[in-house]
Amino acid sequence: MIALAVLFGVFCAGACTVGALALRARREACALSEEVTRAAGGYQASSADLRERISRGGADT
Repeated sequence: MIALAVLFGVFCAGACTVGALALRARREACALSEEVTRAAGGYQASSADLRERISRGGADT
């Protein structure tokens, strides 16, 4: 019975540790994403915009 309680405690501690690491990784990923957006000047091309540029570029030649 004591061994079962110890195993349960270890399992709970491991689950808490993994959860904390996952939360930290998610926060870091969000912060990195914001930095990349800021560095790019907030510019994001849509796929429709890219198709339009390609079609115009092909028509010019």
